[in-house]
Amino acid sequence: MKKINVAVLCQNDVFVLPKNVKLLFQINEINIKTIVNIDHKGSLENKKLLFFRGFGFYQSLKLALLSTSYKFLNLIDYLLFFKLNFQKSIQSIAAVNSSTYMVIDDPNKKIFIDWLKKNEIDLIISFSAPCIFKSELLEIPKLGCINLHCSLLPKYAGLLPSFWTLYHDEKKIGATVHYMDTKIDNGPILDQVEINNIGKPSMFSVINATKKAGGILMVNSVKKIINGNLTVKPNNAEESQYYTWPTLNEIKKFRSKGGKLI
Repeated sequence: MKKINVAVLCQNDVFVLPKNVKLLFQINEINIKTIVNIDHKGSLENKKLLFFRGFGFYQSLKLALLSTSYKFLNLIDYLLFFKLNFQKSIQSIAAVNSSTYMVIDDPNKKIFIDWLKKNEIDLIISFSAPCIFKSELLEIPKLGCINLHCSLLPKYAGLLPSFWTLYHDEKKIGATVHYMDTKIDNGPILDQVEINNIGKPSMFSVINATKKAGGILMVNSVKKIINGNLTVKPNNAEESQYYTWPTLNEIKKFRSKGGKLI
């Protein structure tokens, strides 16, 4: 049986995403041709100043120190040709598994479109890609483009559901895998999982819990696509709640109610 050619598109992350991508490599029926880090202005990593201004020095420092420790382990691993197998970055996952690693700012650009066509990509897997996929990109893979969004769609569509679910004291959080179209978090839903207990809630703990659960959800969804036993349900637009980046005042209000970054 010919393997399915897959492209994985995501943001840079050192905490959960490397583990999620690693899980995909355990699916024998797929061939992950590339792992793409989308360094877009809308990515979470490029919003550090907003969170520093909103959450202050101490919480920002805690997250920075934790992130730096992961990056340091990854650097050591890189210098030793990944023999230590720390795999704390998506780049290291790509290297260990002999997959192409790219950093791009926009997957809709012609050079990337041409690469996907040349490599006959059958399925695009997005882990919360930070930009809209246009029609030409969406039409390339014959099995479609699927995305992990870290909320229970159609609720909390859009940006930073980890913040907005806490901001609105939401009791139910979760993750959704859905087909992508030209609108944000809008396509039919493949699968969902609800998370009931994450311990002490913070943006960091919600992001980690939903991404971790979402990684398993993504693997199961890909297997269903391969096996042809996938069922989808509507992502009801009339019930959709779309959110953008919080303002500085909204972050400060969240913090005044005890909300935490980490």
